[in-house]
Amino acid sequence: MGSSNNQDYIQCVCGRVIKDPSEYKLLYLRKEDNEIDILCPNDTCYLRELGYIKFEVIDNKPRVVKASFYTPFVTWNVARLGKEKAMSILKNHLRALVKIHVHWDKIMAGAEGTV
Repeated sequence: MGSSNNQDYIQCVCGRVIKDPSEYKLLYLRKEDNEIDILCPNDTCYLRELGYIKFEVIDNKPRVVKASFYTPFVTWNVARLGKEKAMSILKNHLRALVKIHVHWDKIMAGAEGTV
């Protein structure tokens, strides 16, 4: 067994493969809740919402309170990849979403929609 096989990727329950965190869709609609939805890249996904990023604004700067994927998405990937591998990949995806892929400047400017 090699260190990398063709299953070392995240997959949505709908079957959509997510090889890179940049593939998720990020939607900022609940401004009053300071919450960004993490959506499946598949527009016809029946699960659609895979997780969220909750933040607060302190001194005009966003601070992430919690970033998490929902249980069905996590459980599906743990069953496919094993707990250790799935959790590692999912944590890396969340970290990349928060640090690289969320456009915090747009959010702080009050933009709604895809961020």
